[in-house]
Amino acid sequence: MQEAVAPTAQTRRTQINAKDVITGILMIMIAGLGLYFNQDYEIGTASRMGPGYMPMLVFCLLALFGIGTLVIGLFNGPAQLERWAWRELGLILASLTVFAALLEHVGLATSVLLLVAISSFADKTQTVRGAAGLAAGLVALCWVVFVYLLNLGLPFLPPVLGFN
Repeated sequence: MQEAVAPTAQTRRTQINAKDVITGILMIMIAGLGLYFNQDYEIGTASRMGPGYMPMLVFCLLALFGIGTLVIGLFNGPAQLERWAWRELGLILASLTVFAALLEHVGLATSVLLLVAISSFADKTQTVRGAAGLAAGLVALCWVVFVYLLNLGLPFLPPVLGFN
């Protein structure tokens, strides 16, 4: 009968979590690309932000999270890569594309409703009640933030209705 051997510090260091390592690398690459393309915009300062300040900040935070995820993955133990969720990825990307394409034509509320409706199909455990609650909450939040507080020139309802 073999005795169970406790993992030594050496064996623990050599085990990597492939999911975290790949995720960290992808986050760092996306942040690098974003920072590269953001070079054309004026950054400004914290008190006088230029159009490139917030994207630069977000991409730097993404890079830091990527580095953290990568380092944790190097010492976190083994985890194999699973199959990619292509259907779910396609549905999420389709919902974002529909939102961006229709935002000015059908208004913020309708675009958010379509975004939630399409992306909810990516989660097999999502219920109609849950999706409706999420959609209602997001529409209300978007109205408060983008229409009431920021007063952006986005139509909230479809312009055909004439309420904007």
